[in-house]
Amino acid sequence: MGVIHVFPDWRENPYLNMLYLGARAEGWQVDGSIDLPGLLPGLAGLRGGDVFHLHWTSPVCDAQATARDARAALDAFRGAVDAALREGVRLVWTIHNLVAHDSRYPDLEVELAEFLADRATAVIQLNPCTVAAAREFYLVPTHKVRTLRHASYLGIYPPAPSRQDARESFDLAPTRRTVGFVGRIRPYKGIETLLAAVGLAAREVDGLTLLLAGRTDPAHKAELDKLMPAGVPVVSRHSFVPDADLGRWFSACDVMAFPYQRILNSGSLLLSATYGKPCILPAEPHLVGALEGEDWVTFFSPGARAAESLAEAIVAALGRPTSRPGRSARRFAGEYTAYDMAWDYVRLLEELPGLEGR
Repeated sequence: MGVIHVFPDWRENPYLNMLYLGARAEGWQVDGSIDLPGLLPGLAGLRGGDVFHLHWTSPVCDAQATARDARAALDAFRGAVDAALREGVRLVWTIHNLVAHDSRYPDLEVELAEFLADRATAVIQLNPCTVAAAREFYLVPTHKVRTLRHASYLGIYPPAPSRQDARESFDLAPTRRTVGFVGRIRPYKGIETLLAAVGLAAREVDGLTLLLAGRTDPAHKAELDKLMPAGVPVVSRHSFVPDADLGRWFSACDVMAFPYQRILNSGSLLLSATYGKPCILPAEPHLVGALEGEDWVTFFSPGARAAESLAEAIVAALGRPTSRPGRSARRFAGEYTAYDMAWDYVRLLEELPGLEGR
């Protein structure tokens, strides 16, 4: 086979480990780099028939201290990619985000995306509505687009403890109604909206409790502390949740709420499915298009009244029996697993122009 150079090669990211299972089994050498200084020599070492697979773009420009440095980084990246393409390397780009979240240099991020759309051999969309959503910022040639769903985490994470055991570990009564958020706690994830919504929903749901867990930047945590809903019990962990402990947080919740802003895909959503938990998402067109009809997913209206709409969705979700949505979520998780995704990725590689039949 050849080499697949992954960028950024974040080894702690389970999605990347899942994606390349089949390629490794087929004999591909999978390596990678995590920053531009590591990427440039990595690209220079690739040869015809190798693959450069780019996932998240933020380490190129957004990691730089100044706009001038970011421009220089973008120029260096483009030069290295063009040199690799001349050697016969194939460029695969997976669009995880329309543009990097909270980007310091949004214009350069769009310019980088335009470059990738132009140069890529194939562009992977995880959500079938991605390319349409991207038109707000840049155009992706449709003949390059391949849809490769993000698999669930079934069989990847340890099984969850029982609801009773999980709740006892948090000292939560069996009858207490709970809403949860598990994942990296960052501004674009709409945590402020969630806190306001929980405060409103608590007026109608006696004893409503919020479970909030995920790595939080210290500066953002100070802001969140000021926004915690008065009188609402909050169980929080503002640090990375180990894999072995994820199931406990999900199992203790009745419903998960992910009020993301401008997000295409969510690992937390797929963790909800894996652990059989209903969840609430913003009614963004690309999310509705991908998940409409799934009775374990409830949508709320983003915008000026997002907190009120999310509160209404929380109250409605907590008022329904959770057994049927839970079964539906687990069914959804079982329909497309890591193994399905890994072998679909191998088939995608086999169909790349210039690599057919390898």
